[in-house]
Amino acid sequence: MGSYVTVEEIREIAVVGGGYVGHGVAQMFAQGGYPVRMYNRTAESSARAMADVEKGLALFVRAELSTPAEAEEALARVRPLTDLPETVRGADFVVEAVVDRLPVKREVFGEMDAHAPGRAILASETSGLRMTDIAAGLKRPERCVSTHNYTPPPLLPVLEVVAGERTDPEVVETACALMRRIGKEPVLCKEIPGNIGSRFTNCLRREAFHIVEQGYATPEAVDAVMRSLGRVFPVMGILALTDFTGLDMSYNSQRNILPHLAHNPEPSGLVDGMVAEGRLGIKSGEGFYQWPPERIREFYEARGEELLRWLQRPPPPPLPPAGGTP
Repeated sequence: MGSYVTVEEIREIAVVGGGYVGHGVAQMFAQGGYPVRMYNRTAESSARAMADVEKGLALFVRAELSTPAEAEEALARVRPLTDLPETVRGADFVVEAVVDRLPVKREVFGEMDAHAPGRAILASETSGLRMTDIAAGLKRPERCVSTHNYTPPPLLPVLEVVAGERTDPEVVETACALMRRIGKEPVLCKEIPGNIGSRFTNCLRREAFHIVEQGYATPEAVDAVMRSLGRVFPVMGILALTDFTGLDMSYNSQRNILPHLAHNPEPSGLVDGMVAEGRLGIKSGEGFYQWPPERIREFYEARGEELLRWLQRPPPPPLPPAGGTP
């Protein structure tokens, strides 16, 4: 028997934090057939998380990707808890999905490390922190790995698996194998802030904020272009798209445009002001747009239906072999 669990030995999952990301992680494991313990700090937040899981499962039923009975069985596999030690005790694979702040992550991982079985794997949904830093000071940093899903986790197949400096390679292999068992597509990334996807979205957001802040275009215009342009990415990706565009043309475009893009390493002043005013997006009812409850529900359902349609479509063709080493 090895130092840490193998994928065949994983019987129960624990999710620490059932918020924006965590409830989706719990749902995807439950749909994959695993019993899931989901920790939230209060009974109220647990109830909200369970309602979100139920809502997510309902999308699959409406799209006829799940039967009502299957959705009920998946929901029954999720057990909400408000005691963290009880949540992780006995779990074979523990996923942390709390706020992306290093002191908070370290505290939570300290509790997970203290109470989870010695052979359990501890994973983090972090998108902007290094597992090396999160696991610093733990007795067993070798069993810690990042498994970063894109939101919503049950509807987006790819996730990033990132090892810390001391992560055991077998832990990485087991994490990838587990994700494949529940229908996910793990991709490996070296330990860099933001991994792959969050670096993309932050680049896009920085320029979108800049365009609006400078008055070059309205939020509506920015999103209209993004919604149209974004249709090609699911089929092509960005680098295959560049090959089709032509690297010479892309090179010339970069020479012409890059000097004029936002280069500020600090967060947007526009967004900083909006946050100070309490304009936080849908959670406050106002951000770049006004968000009454019925509009939030409409967008939530439209997003789910579109992503589910992608799950029903044939996958795009596999990418050809990579060219020479850059």
